[in-house]
Amino acid sequence: MRRQLFALAAAACALVCSSCGPSGLYPVTGKVFVNGEPAVGATVSFVRKGAADPLKEPNAQGVVGEDGTFTLSGPGGAGAPAGDYVVLIEWKEGAGKARGRAPALSAPDRLKKKYLDADKPLLTATVEPKSNALPPFELN
Repeated sequence: MRRQLFALAAAACALVCSSCGPSGLYPVTGKVFVNGEPAVGATVSFVRKGAADPLKEPNAQGVVGEDGTFTLSGPGGAGAPAGDYVVLIEWKEGAGKARGRAPALSAPDRLKKKYLDADKPLLTATVEPKSNALPPFELN
């Protein structure tokens, strides 16, 4: 009986640990709207404020879904480390139109790169050491 109880406890512990995210990452969700409509297919990138080279530093990203929602993930897994971030948003022509097809890298940004300047950001966010549901980003 003791062996069975020990095996059951070990299995429960393994199950709990396997559902934990990578250390130091916190879930982040949000929404992006342009003129009140979901920016379906837009890419949202969180770049740590003060990054020496924002384009070379790993960052958390998400893609906007049909209802405007995005969920961040990065090199370390789902979520982002706690801290202050510059938020960059790019919405390529053709993004979100055809399932399974990504827009061409050379496709123009529907937002005219207005939300892509890490040196003069228009959007910022703070990731708290908890589950984060951010207020919507309302763009025009």
